[in-house]
Amino acid sequence: MLRALLFGLLLVAPVAAAEQDPDLKQLQGRWEVVELSEDGHVIPQEAISEWLPSGGKLEISENAILVASPQDGKKTAKVFSIDATQYPKGIDIFTRDKKEAVGIYRFDEGRLVVCLSDPEEGSRPQEFSARQDSKRILMVLKRVAAESKERTPEAAVVKPVATPDSKAGIKLLSDAEIRKLLIGSWRLKDEAGALIVSLSENGTWSTIRESTQMRLLTRVFVQTAISSGTWSVDKGVLTFHCSWSIHADRVNRALPFTVRSISASDFIFVDSMGRLGRAGKVK
Repeated sequence: MLRALLFGLLLVAPVAAAEQDPDLKQLQGRWEVVELSEDGHVIPQEAISEWLPSGGKLEISENAILVASPQDGKKTAKVFSIDATQYPKGIDIFTRDKKEAVGIYRFDEGRLVVCLSDPEEGSRPQEFSARQDSKRILMVLKRVAAESKERTPEAAVVKPVATPDSKAGIKLLSDAEIRKLLIGSWRLKDEAGALIVSLSENGTWSTIRESTQMRLLTRVFVQTAISSGTWSVDKGVLTFHCSWSIHADRVNRALPFTVRSISASDFIFVDSMGRLGRAGKVK
């Protein structure tokens, strides 16, 4: 009860401060991450929308950072506090249970620059950098005037014809056998890194961007889906029907993947552009 009360006070106390603290007042509003790196790993600008929830957009209201899932609009909040009297200016991000990140911030010609580190792995940053082995995140955010309209998701689809090995040679799988093997989560590589595709028994699927190298990033920001929809197998062809995506050009599309082979742990396919690909089952 005492912990809940203290957490509530942390949420309420800064309300009046937002009207008095110039920096806190300047932080209020909607922001979009335009540059991102962690521990020497730089995320291309075009891929930031996949690595961060809500396409890299967030809202700061009083002393809370609000992130809305682009899929269902559900909001998550992280509480923060700032100290504009120190140099560089300090910022702490925490949940009800623990402090998740300590960092510094500055305003730079209308942009917000934030550098964060894990309090369990290092001290507060003293410079705005995220070099290799620094265990820090560096973000540059720009202010957005208004929330853009939600984009209708587009389709991301996969098409396979499964032919696994057997002791006698090659055995063609039935649609039911292919479907059974496909259920679960698969890791595959693309231009932006590693992608996790999860296929459920009820015929739905979703994708998230894997960020094992971005540990602090996933701790501070809640991971959300990139695309989702339904999937089916017909005559050896797996089709992902995309009903929602952060990428508008994927919505309502069906892209075929031809399965060269599939097992309980390995999936080899040819995509709609004729490129050979491979995915491994996530255990």
